[in-house]
Amino acid sequence: KRPAHRSRRAPPSPLARGGRERSGMQQVLRQIQEAVEPVLERSLTKRRRQEFLASAGPLFLCLTFIEDALRVLLRWKEQMSYMTVTMRMSGWLGGLLLIFSLVTQMTGSVLVLRPKEVKPSRVKVGCYTLLAFVFLQPFMYGQARDADFMCRSVTLAGGLLLLIWSENDRKQRSEDMGLPSGMESTSSDRLQLCGRVLLTFLFFFQAVYSENGGMHRLWTAPSLFGLISFVVLAGLAGMVCAGFKTEWSALLLCGILFLSNLYMYPFWSIREGLRDFYRYYFFQTLSIIGGLMLLALHGPGGISLDKGMKKAI
Repeated sequence: KRPAHRSRRAPPSPLARGGRERSGMQQVLRQIQEAVEPVLERSLTKRRRQEFLASAGPLFLCLTFIEDALRVLLRWKEQMSYMTVTMRMSGWLGGLLLIFSLVTQMTGSVLVLRPKEVKPSRVKVGCYTLLAFVFLQPFMYGQARDADFMCRSVTLAGGLLLLIWSENDRKQRSEDMGLPSGMESTSSDRLQLCGRVLLTFLFFFQAVYSENGGMHRLWTAPSLFGLISFVVLAGLAGMVCAGFKTEWSALLLCGILFLSNLYMYPFWSIREGLRDFYRYYFFQTLSIIGGLMLLALHGPGGISLDKGMKKAI
């Protein structure tokens, strides 16, 4: 008798093995996706995003004022030396202005950041107090001729105006049950437009005059980075100013500004002589980010392309 024939399976081809490996990898990726998606949906919902912006926006906006007030308190001798030697003020006048700076900034910040449960709300009073200091600060410290410093001050003022507008809008909604009220709504929209335009001053200035990619740099030292920087900054600032896709353009500006802040003003790694300067600009930039957060949270208001498109729809 012939021995029973035993069938032999051919070894799997490399193509088949590769197919099984890809199938296994796809299953792993699918499992990761199924595990991550619910977490992202819970954490990146519009409600969670608004809760974060509502808490972080006012805090970031006040950071530069808190840091500056603490600098006056903790480095009094250096501040007095600047006022008397650099600014050539008398000792009593320099000391009086420093006390004014300390009290004004801390009082305004506390009124803005105190818990909402504390009634009545004094957010608008705090904003007006900080606005007064923003107006006087360039003249107190001799920076009125510094274009970059003035643009930053104007941008900070825009963030404070947006916070005032949000308080007006919140009170109007609570009193009118969400119904518009004609003249008050128009004046509120104008205030929001003014804050939104002022908030973009720094970005237009950086897009045109910045040494790290401004438009004038394209003529003296053309580069692809300079061209991209100009287009991105000018484009996003224009979108925010016009109120077009306001939430996401403002959030994108927040991200760009935060990364550039870490790159341009790393005060923790700078020598002592420049550390104070870098720290001031670092926290001032964080305050501008706070203004953009408030804009992303509350929207562009009635005078905007976004509002016009919704009405058209």
